[in-house]
Amino acid sequence: MEFIKVVEPRREWLLRCYSDKEDVLSLEVHDGAISVLLPSGVDQVSLSAPQIAAFREAFTEAVSRAEADLREVAAS
Repeated sequence: MEFIKVVEPRREWLLRCYSDKEDVLSLEVHDGAISVLLPSGVDQVSLSAPQIAAFREAFTEAVSRAEADLREVAAS
């Protein structure tokens, strides 16, 4: 019996970014919607090339999860 395992489907992605200091932003999927949560107290962030690649990959996964949520709602 496994007690430690990855929760599926994935609904949150934490990504490094730059604001006034190095920080983390979050992408979250809930009921077919994607939220982009910036670090506390900042209005914008910057992403370096590797961070852009990570953001693109996470955002693509989040879009797929949001679409799946919406298909599930439409089917019920």
